[in-house]
Amino acid sequence: MIDVKLLFEQGPCKKLSVGDKIPCPGLEGGKKCMYILLSGSIDILKKSAAGGMQKASSLIEGDVFGGREYFLGVDEFTYVVSSNSVVFILTEDSFNDLSWSHPDLLFAIFGSAFTPARKVAAVVAPASLQAKPQPKAAATPPAVAGATPPAVAGAAPAGSADNIRAAAQARVRAGAAAASGTPQEIKGSLFPPGHKYYTDTEFTINDKLIFPKEYNCPFCKKPFTDFRVFRSKLYESKPMRYDLRKYFTDFTTEWYDILTCHSCLFSTFHTYFTDPKPIKKADIESDMTAARAELHIDFVAPRDINYVFTAHYLAMICAGGYPAMSKQLRAKIWGNLSWLYEDVKDEEMEKYCAEKAAEAYEQVYTESRLTPVQEQITCLSIAGMQSRAGIDKNLKKFLFTAKTMQTGDRLYAKLAEDFMYELKIDES
Repeated sequence: MIDVKLLFEQGPCKKLSVGDKIPCPGLEGGKKCMYILLSGSIDILKKSAAGGMQKASSLIEGDVFGGREYFLGVDEFTYVVSSNSVVFILTEDSFNDLSWSHPDLLFAIFGSAFTPARKVAAVVAPASLQAKPQPKAAATPPAVAGATPPAVAGAAPAGSADNIRAAAQARVRAGAAAASGTPQEIKGSLFPPGHKYYTDTEFTINDKLIFPKEYNCPFCKKPFTDFRVFRSKLYESKPMRYDLRKYFTDFTTEWYDILTCHSCLFSTFHTYFTDPKPIKKADIESDMTAARAELHIDFVAPRDINYVFTAHYLAMICAGGYPAMSKQLRAKIWGNLSWLYEDVKDEEMEKYCAEKAAEAYEQVYTESRLTPVQEQITCLSIAGMQSRAGIDKNLKKFLFTAKTMQTGDRLYAKLAEDFMYELKIDES
């Protein structure tokens, strides 16, 4: 992890004001230089197809920039200060000195230089952790890029500059949030009380199991590129759990269940993008407008667990646009969230979402017309989520229904039977 405080003390540093454009590569003492952002925020602008400039992403504390220009002589980005900032000036001389005292810095420097431009996926920066509000967005906070591969068109192989940069940024950005050892709670209208910004959990996502795909947003009709999963290549690592969660080798499917439009932030399950259904836009427009004002999304950074959580909570809003299916969508989202909180070891939020999921599935069960197999799945989901939440509201009744469904699926009947047997053992 780059020691920002040490670089502040060591220098050479330079103060920059809002609106300053930073030449890359810069010139210091007659020698080319690049930079490390020590405080503040800097926007990266790129020429648009129409000929103007558009924001590609933002830099945060600890980011190295100007490396591509320094090493490769490219000239594709413009760097503009978005809040008063301090940068560390990295010349040939200071580079040599720091390479001995901070060898981990080399990963960030070379990653900055050799990471290709990309346009896919996102890391969400929660509003409560943002440093300086801007119109409809805020400066990106110290965010953690998890162990996920960078979300790029044509994912890079392990050990490439993309993955080196991601690993370096994971160390760099862990700083402020992870220093205390406990995740920071997020205060925002999108998230329920108790939700936090998670920085200390690593995840394994095999980048060979995803591929970039262009989608059209069913809400704003604009195209964007995101990922799709090679589901035929997934291998189950252990049997399906009683609450119907599936486990796969080196992959967590919940990370890619929800797609988020890069233009309007409309979010829902990927199947609703590939097979669009009519949306009642007026029912969710005000909530979506509020969410867009609260969130800043960087479409360059690698996907992390905080992005996944935010996509799910955005999808909870968007479920209201499908009145006929809103209960089913919200039940599935609450279930996914309970599993994701389990992954980050937040037991309180895991149980909270499990109880919400059980309630939502019970609504589906009592208010919807279900096929026998759908009824089995719903009953198992209710029982599984109640068990996760540590409550029992006719739990065994739902398991008995799933077990004895005459025209149901034998797989679900067997799951219900095994679940009942486990409960009986626990009670003895």
